[in-house]
Amino acid sequence: ELCITKGQEGIVVGWHSEKDLHGKPVLETLFVELINPAKTIQIPGLPKNVVPLVKGTKTITCIFPSDVKESLERQQVWVLPNFAMTDYATQGKTRPKNVVHLNSCFSHMSYYTCLSRSASAAGTIIVQGFDPIVITRGCSGYLRQ
Repeated sequence: ELCITKGQEGIVVGWHSEKDLHGKPVLETLFVELINPAKTIQIPGLPKNVVPLVKGTKTITCIFPSDVKESLERQQVWVLPNFAMTDYATQGKTRPKNVVHLNSCFSHMSYYTCLSRSASAAGTIIVQGFDPIVITRGCSGYLRQ
């Protein structure tokens, strides 16, 4: 168990690339340091909690309007950048650096969920402006009951 299942966060700490047939660099392996894994990972030759993610291959078949079929092969390291996370996905996580975009939140509960994930006010960054009426208009009817 390498603790690299869906939802595990990490920081890219290095990579290994090779040149392709055209002399262009191609990513072969991405080295990721896991953030707070369920257990400590130690792979010989790598620092603690650093795991290698190697490229994988996916083949798809395209069918053109003329019924001609062509297979395409794509190779990449199967990793998703954590450039965005919903308010729902952040629940239960404390973030030392918490960048929030409140214009995507439609209720005071969503504002609370996003902002309360911050470990500190200094580590909270609010991107763009936000509509203060969302948190100043009071609770909706069903919440007041």
